[in-house]
Amino acid sequence: MKNILKITKYVAFAAVLALTFPSCMGDLDVIPEDPSIITDQIFKNNPEAYKQNLGKIYAGLSVSGPTDAGSSDIQGLDAGYGQYMRAFWVMQQITTDEALLHWGDAGIPELVTGTWNASNQFIRAMYLRIAYQTRVTSEYINVTEASKLNDRGQSNLIPEVSIYRAEARFLRALSYFHAIDLFGNFGFLDENTVLGQMPVLKTRAELFDYVESELLAIIPDLKEARTNEYGRVDKAAAWMLLGKLYLNAQAWTGVDRSADCIKMCENIINAGYAIGANYNYLFLADNDKNSSSSEYIFTIPQDGLHLQAYGCMTFVIQAQTLSDYAGTVAMGVGGWNGATTRPELYNKFANGDKRALFFTDGHSLDLTELNSDTKFGYGITKFRNVTVAGVNGSSDAFVDTDFPLFRLADAYLMYAEAAVRSNGNKAQAVTYVNQLLSRAGLPNITQGDLTLDFILDERARELYWEGWRRQDLIRFGKFTGEAYKWQWKGNTHDGTAIADFRNLFPLPEDQLQMNKNLIQNPGY
Repeated sequence: MKNILKITKYVAFAAVLALTFPSCMGDLDVIPEDPSIITDQIFKNNPEAYKQNLGKIYAGLSVSGPTDAGSSDIQGLDAGYGQYMRAFWVMQQITTDEALLHWGDAGIPELVTGTWNASNQFIRAMYLRIAYQTRVTSEYINVTEASKLNDRGQSNLIPEVSIYRAEARFLRALSYFHAIDLFGNFGFLDENTVLGQMPVLKTRAELFDYVESELLAIIPDLKEARTNEYGRVDKAAAWMLLGKLYLNAQAWTGVDRSADCIKMCENIINAGYAIGANYNYLFLADNDKNSSSSEYIFTIPQDGLHLQAYGCMTFVIQAQTLSDYAGTVAMGVGGWNGATTRPELYNKFANGDKRALFFTDGHSLDLTELNSDTKFGYGITKFRNVTVAGVNGSSDAFVDTDFPLFRLADAYLMYAEAAVRSNGNKAQAVTYVNQLLSRAGLPNITQGDLTLDFILDERARELYWEGWRRQDLIRFGKFTGEAYKWQWKGNTHDGTAIADFRNLFPLPEDQLQMNKNLIQNPGY
């Protein structure tokens, strides 16, 4: 089993939290009514609970609930589409030129075509997951204050628990980063929020400042880059998230922070990570230990036996595995026959690009129908539940392939983009980009080739289906409007403009009804 904080889905703290989440599924009262049951007894009697419950917070990105794959921390929220990273992936990918999910489940066609509204169940699931994750993490941060450890006679644990606490603050910052990206304004709470108090509305700019201040504050307490246990964050993860924040600052706050992004990328690049020789190794069942692992800054671990969920990478690999792969492509799963690419992604690859992991036999590049069991676009074979040696993962229902949330190649491309935007060191940026092109089997570029249009396309070629495409298109001004069209954008075969208000998703209707502090985003 992977050493993922030795986490278990049967941790008392998290289980009690799950039981107290109300059936109305608001983002309020997800902590126990009697906090002393948790803080004073569980942690005082079992010092290991500090690490165990940090593990549960990490697991909130991987699993849906406290028991089996069908359980959910949030009452009434489906354990499949309501899993954190699955909801995140759907919102970031199938809304763009990179992916199309052919299922006709309520809410999916609207995301595929850019016609969603405030009652979309997948948008609602993502909002609730962020709300739940920030609530649980804030309670953990509250109970791990040094003064409370002193009160429990555990002052000797403060140095170790301070690291756990910093990691929890990172995970909360990550969720608020997702809130900034997806929703802009969001219901905010932290460790100082009084039990029973409704989350207050924070604007996108306020959340931006909060996430930046949190990340800067915790860096001294995080472990040095590449020294923590696998699956846990360190200083480099905080640098990466800050870099992402700064890279999007112009789009999100109107202030160019490209120079700050470059500084964060330089910290990462100088920390000893390395680009592996084989691109496809990054996305296999043993990617936690094969030669590609030197590139990972932060992954979301998966384990087919011990971290079973119908979301995250299990969803991505199962959905992309089509029925006609059998006997042709070893995917290591049974397959759900649902997700393919759109032609615009496929057409970005030059002949010989080793990153072009597509299945084309019997498929049409032209997507003439949306919800069809037979008329599929080109398949994607990037992520597979198979090892480098060709051995299937530990289960054909749940995968071992870890989700590569942050990796060095992305930092290289972030550096290059920020350098172009700020008139920075383009010569250095070209050397980083050429490392990626060399691995892909492509010729080098020169400084004259390093344009914003090239970088956006290169991000698609290097990072497709890794959860960044919608954010990238918005940052480049090509998600909405007429500047860039793809098949079925705006619900037409050839694609048409969608309104600019769709750069943000709506706050769910039921959350607005329950919490009068919230205000709906314009256009909805």
